[in-house]
Amino acid sequence: MVSWFSGVIRRPLSSSAFLPLEIRGLTDLQAQRAQTAPPIERMKPHHLRYGEKIDWTNIWPAPATFSYSVVPIPLRQGYSKGLVENSGVSPASYANAEIMKIPNFLHLTKSHVRKQCEALKKFCTAWPSGLNSDEVITKHYPLEIVQRTYVFSSHSIRDRRARNVTIQVPVSCLGLDEHSKRKLLRLAIGPGPGQKVAQYDWNTDILKLTSGRCPSSRQNTDYLKYVLTVLTLESRKTETWEKGQPDYDWLMFHWPSSSSREHLLKLVSEAGNQEDKAVNCKLDDNPLVREYRKALEALWLENDILRGNPWIRPPKMPRFRHNPYRLIKDPPLKPIHGADKTETLRQYADATRRLWRLDTRQNPN
Repeated sequence: MVSWFSGVIRRPLSSSAFLPLEIRGLTDLQAQRAQTAPPIERMKPHHLRYGEKIDWTNIWPAPATFSYSVVPIPLRQGYSKGLVENSGVSPASYANAEIMKIPNFLHLTKSHVRKQCEALKKFCTAWPSGLNSDEVITKHYPLEIVQRTYVFSSHSIRDRRARNVTIQVPVSCLGLDEHSKRKLLRLAIGPGPGQKVAQYDWNTDILKLTSGRCPSSRQNTDYLKYVLTVLTLESRKTETWEKGQPDYDWLMFHWPSSSSREHLLKLVSEAGNQEDKAVNCKLDDNPLVREYRKALEALWLENDILRGNPWIRPPKMPRFRHNPYRLIKDPPLKPIHGADKTETLRQYADATRRLWRLDTRQNPN
């Protein structure tokens, strides 16, 4: 059972004074005002407190999110649905989240660039006096890296196309011989999917490597440098299987080991007269043989990878939808690129006639 005395407030016995009994309506009470907090003084935005001349490089020195109180520009961003919302006007910069979302370039003004360049100038060295032309720069620094940056309006500042990187280098600057150059181009380009990665310009002797397989452009740059290093080192090697190749596996025409020279030696050795035996002893010094060799090299020179692309696909035959007859396919023959030129064939034919004394125009009998 709870006693009603539990609600009485007991004061300490040491207190000598008792509070007077106050009866509402009978006792005169002196009105006391409650103590209120001082009013809060709202400060003006920073851009309203700027002086006539300000140094914007000190106010916005680095990349930062847009701030309404700092930027003294009346910007508006957003969309209003008709005249009902915000009187049809785009929201101002105060408490505007749309302006805060997008990146800004307030830290890249002309004053910022000039000030930062002056600060970095003491850490830079003078431009070399010898590098005064593009030709000299290309000679000492032949590797060229091509990157692209895209600026567009989207929900993201990233662009997948920006990761594609292309490096260009003259093959003559790699310090390779003829055999290594041919091997490098065959390893880089090749008849398969390598043509999408590597491209070679036979007129300017420039090899281009392109990659977009890595997420960032820096990774693709490192990857292409690695590919170029591996191609250069592998092309300088001469494997065992590369020695003593048959003529149908040659990367270029080689007259001393060709079957044409062997047939010529065999035919000359079977002859019985002394004149032909003398030709056999000095076969390569004979002017007719040298002319024949020159014409034969010109015939096969078009198939050399250092002169043209041997993997050019022929144009596709047109397909007729309502043609009742099937197209007649040509028999599979190994093409000779030099045989397409009339001048090359004429030189080869003339050299062959003179060598075997079959030129009817000079010897009609």
